[in-house]
Amino acid sequence: MNINPSAPLSSHAGPSLEHFEAAARDSAAVYISVSGQSMQVLGIGTSPGGHSVAWVEPDIDTTRLFTEALAHSYGTGITQVIARELGLEPSPGKPLSSRTVAQALDMAQTSSQALSGVDFATRLDHSANARGAGFLDACRALDIDPASLSPQRRQEIDAAMQIRFDQAAAQGQSPVTADMAQGWLRTLLQAG
Repeated sequence: MNINPSAPLSSHAGPSLEHFEAAARDSAAVYISVSGQSMQVLGIGTSPGGHSVAWVEPDIDTTRLFTEALAHSYGTGITQVIARELGLEPSPGKPLSSRTVAQALDMAQTSSQALSGVDFATRLDHSANARGAGFLDACRALDIDPASLSPQRRQEIDAAMQIRFDQAAAQGQSPVTADMAQGWLRTLLQAG
């Protein structure tokens, strides 16, 4: 199926993952075309035989646009693994099989859920409100009595930790290691 955006495509504004998913459901292959847009001339010259030639922008790379959309939704870490596993290499002018799109989406969703589960366990272990083992270890390391922290301060710490976990996930740094979470927690406790 053809995804035909109404606006010119760029590396910053390609079709969304939902466009690819919908196209993959409706046909055996997905490809990008740009309606009503002419080829962009990249250079003009003369061949060895004296003929005038022009180099034009190559066909749209559907695979590249798909991996960019995947990275936008799931992060670069997950996308790099999926691209390597499925052999998603740049291939201008060639369609992307719907089967590959479906596999990539399934892999991305499964990976994201698995990494979220790992991060949930690490987040719980380092929760100030839950008085997790990681939180208690950080307090001991800094010689802070956990009971001396008010309920409001513990909530603030957990909220700040949530932001850090969310940022790590968005940057493809999931799962967060216990050491990384411990470092964040110690910084927050010291700022205290």
